[in-house]
Amino acid sequence: MGCEKLWAVKKMLKRIQAWDNRMLMRLAKRHTPVMNKLMILITTTGDNGYVWFALAMPFLLMNRWRLTGFTMLAALGIASLSGEITIKHIVKRVRPCKKAFDEYLLIENPPHYSFPSGHTTASFAVTAVTISMCPVWMAIAVGIYAFLIAFSRLYLLVHYPTDVLCGMVIGTVCGFIAVPVAQSIPLFAIQF
Repeated sequence: MGCEKLWAVKKMLKRIQAWDNRMLMRLAKRHTPVMNKLMILITTTGDNGYVWFALAMPFLLMNRWRLTGFTMLAALGIASLSGEITIKHIVKRVRPCKKAFDEYLLIENPPHYSFPSGHTTASFAVTAVTISMCPVWMAIAVGIYAFLIAFSRLYLLVHYPTDVLCGMVIGTVCGFIAVPVAQSIPLFAIQF
């Protein structure tokens, strides 16, 4: 019985990999010079969570929004710990650009593993915080930018679609976990 289940899992993983490859090949064939530059710019803002740290900083400077800024940073920390530090090194999925898509690669080959997308995980962690703690217009703006960063990772062929989809889920969960965790810390009663 155990061998049959293992075989079924392997078969399912092969199908997922085949779907991932088909989706990326479709994207690779639709590259244009303008989109190439735009996607490189968008993905660069997501490197190391720079855009999300930049978003959190002004919040930290205002008493009314300090908890929100801290929660964004906490969400980024939880997302990094779960995705970048833990899951990537357990799964060890090789990036698509190191397999079959070298000829389409537009950016330097990232050094780490592929699953889940760290850019996407961080982006959706902050999106979850803004959904929970910010006005609707801000949550929509952050969510749109998070989707653009996630799409840029696919467009640039450095992640498979399942890397990005799982990054969305993991990031969202991390963001929603960060909200009650941050609210339980009494530090934000202190006025700066």
